[in-house]
Amino acid sequence: MKNIIKISMIVCFGLFSQMASASGWNTDTLKVIQANGEMVKIILNNIQDKEEVKAFNLKKIVESISENSQGSNDEEVLVTGKNTTYMIKQSGDYYYLSELSKKSNDRYVVQIFETTSRAELEEIKEIAAKRGIDIKYENLEIINGKIDAITLKVDCNDGYSGTASTTNMPESGIGFIRDYSANADAHFQMGKIFGNGNNENVDGDWKKEMKEGFDTAFNEEKIVRKKKSSFINYDHEIDFSMGLNNYLNDNNQFPDSDNKDFSLDPLTSWTYGIHSNHIVSAGHYVKFNFQFGLLWNNFALADNRYQFTKGAEQLLLNDTEVSRPDISPTRSKLNITYLNFNLVPMFHFGKSSNAFRIGAGPYGSYRIASKSKFKYNDNGKDVVKNNFHINNWKYGIKAQVGWKGVDLFATYDLSPIFIEDRGPEAQYPLRAISFGVIF
Repeated sequence: MKNIIKISMIVCFGLFSQMASASGWNTDTLKVIQANGEMVKIILNNIQDKEEVKAFNLKKIVESISENSQGSNDEEVLVTGKNTTYMIKQSGDYYYLSELSKKSNDRYVVQIFETTSRAELEEIKEIAAKRGIDIKYENLEIINGKIDAITLKVDCNDGYSGTASTTNMPESGIGFIRDYSANADAHFQMGKIFGNGNNENVDGDWKKEMKEGFDTAFNEEKIVRKKKSSFINYDHEIDFSMGLNNYLNDNNQFPDSDNKDFSLDPLTSWTYGIHSNHIVSAGHYVKFNFQFGLLWNNFALADNRYQFTKGAEQLLLNDTEVSRPDISPTRSKLNITYLNFNLVPMFHFGKSSNAFRIGAGPYGSYRIASKSKFKYNDNGKDVVKNNFHINNWKYGIKAQVGWKGVDLFATYDLSPIFIEDRGPEAQYPLRAISFGVIF
């Protein structure tokens, strides 16, 4: 059943004092400041009577959506004015305000069949673009003139978007329906929705009716809210990281404090990685980052004359001034490649995805490659692939802090880099530390 909340529609010039600029109406974009000081953008779509929209208490409506979103950034409400019904759709960090049709069945339907040709797909795409709907086709496979696989991506540019894929095209095809009618049960459906002539309602059941009245001298706004199916949300992104490496002894000191030959050059010892980040959100403020990927650690010696070599019982540093006096070393380093997994819960100080965030969690890595690289004059280079008595497994703690699209990280290995007493010096375990930036 429809959940109806009544909120007064107040013609309030004070609303304009909360907008970033009055010119927003010319660009069909509103900027509204909420009570908590956070600014949101409302993108106007197909609005005929902007004077009526100006009379809406948009600040109250946006705050109502935010309070009732139940952890989802995909909330929508219907707002009924004097003669027109509008849809306010939250999608990510933006709100879209669209005018709905008074017709009972004002729908735009795209249906793709197994026999749809490439030319017809392009025609569908072009016609949809004229209505402001962007369509993309990916993973398209046509065998013997029939579609065997396709991924359909749709963005209606009004807050509604989606992706549908199939590797076994049903007889009824796949596609989407964008219903602009004010009385529509589902304003957007996508996927295998044409089977047996019945369209599935992908928006779920309606909540029970609830009313809250306010006095008004002009009219009233009627908000219809739909139930969200889940408190948990999922997202995915690819992260690139880059930073600096070093290692510490048991006293959490750098080896150069003990004048060790294996002290590192802190500015040329790099770490970098690429991870597939799977984000599970439990509400607006807590997000669990499950990160799988590859991690590279490079340890460059401060004194280039020493070369990493593997001895029978431990890692050795060969003094080339003695063993190879005819060369002039320029760089000596040890490279280790890991298959890496991080679990980092992040706490966000705001509902926006760009809000300040902080978190920490464990990680584990498995060594899949390692090599030493020794460079000297006349472009000479020695590269040796070996395990160098390095532990195959390592684990530690990762801390992360971010704002907008950039995060800073720091990691500390709880396990030593080398097998016990097999590092460059016996009874002198080394643990790696790293810090840097994530894009």
